[in-house]
Amino acid sequence: MSGGSASPFRVRAVVAVCALVVLAAAPARSEDAGFAPAIRAAAVRYPAADAHLAVGDAFLRFESSPLDADLKGRDPSLYRDLEVRWLALAAAMKAGAPAADVRAQADALAAVLDRVVDTPASGSSSSLFVDGMLIILREGFEAILVLTALAAYLVKVGQPDKRWLLWSGAGAAVLASLALAAIAAHVVPVEASAREALEGATMLLAAVVLFSASFWLISKSEARRWQAFVRDKLEGALSSRRRAALAFLAFMVVFREGFETVLFYQALVGRAGQAAMGASAVGGGFLVGAIVLTLVALALFRYGVRIPIRPFFAVTGALLYLLAFKFAGGGVRELQEAGLVRVTPAAIPDLTWLRDWLAVYPFVEPLAAQSVLLVALIGGGLYALAGRGHRSEVDAGHAARS
Repeated sequence: MSGGSASPFRVRAVVAVCALVVLAAAPARSEDAGFAPAIRAAAVRYPAADAHLAVGDAFLRFESSPLDADLKGRDPSLYRDLEVRWLALAAAMKAGAPAADVRAQADALAAVLDRVVDTPASGSSSSLFVDGMLIILREGFEAILVLTALAAYLVKVGQPDKRWLLWSGAGAAVLASLALAAIAAHVVPVEASAREALEGATMLLAAVVLFSASFWLISKSEARRWQAFVRDKLEGALSSRRRAALAFLAFMVVFREGFETVLFYQALVGRAGQAAMGASAVGGGFLVGAIVLTLVALALFRYGVRIPIRPFFAVTGALLYLLAFKFAGGGVRELQEAGLVRVTPAAIPDLTWLRDWLAVYPFVEPLAAQSVLLVALIGGGLYALAGRGHRSEVDAGHAARS
């Protein structure tokens, strides 16, 4: 990538560092260590009608506390496990499960909460540095994959000058994330349910856009279609509609990660106040992580452009589809946490790697959303195969006549 193309990365990094320092300077709200007792008390009251409401209230209070963002940034796998246990307990209560099962689930959840609350939150400067680096790497990697794949696409269609669409969409998402986090922390405290609803809606919208982009890219992996497409694009610039779609996709992917990332760093800087040189360790970790992300982006862009057309579009399309699948499951789960979608337990294994990598949760509703994408993928694949068979017959007919 040329020096001019790399400058937006540097600008966004400087803006993000400065804004994160300002945002994180706010005093953290006091932590509430009463989550586990509230869960145990609700289990004792069960099967009273308000027991599951008490569990939901405790969950919303937890998500409004600094402990929520701190645990998300420090141990995402444990946080997701906690979410699944909490939602499953509320669903079991609402469905009228046996009291013994409910109390067993409540005891297991309370034990996890006790462990989370009792975990020291400060840590050494080295652990703060590592956490500061891992947060930006973990949250930014998916966005970097999508942005570099789309940037390579623009180069392949002979329009590298249109990459500003991606950088402008991503830059707008960074600014929007910082502004929303500032409002949440300093002006109008955002309800946990509203925050989950916003993130869930963003993820579902991003899933739709990502799936559309993935299907389009895979369809262009056939040589004849690709050549015709390139000829059309070389005759003129990208249409205004496609420009808007590219910028919007970049915005949605980055915004989905950006808001939570800022909240994670707010919680991490709050922890850093208890350690010597803590803020410097967090800042150093962030800068190292941002540099690594930039190097990854440059490497992906450079080698992505060199990949032959068919493998490039097939791999890129598969990547975007997997992200769409993950966002669909995660988005519905966020809406469940916000109380906007019902929670129905599903009889599937609750495996950590499935939750972490594919957002597959043991609930019917997220699985249903992901099933829609699977059906769409299978239907699109069958349609493409049928079209390819028809074109082969037409080609054979032309060859026979000639």
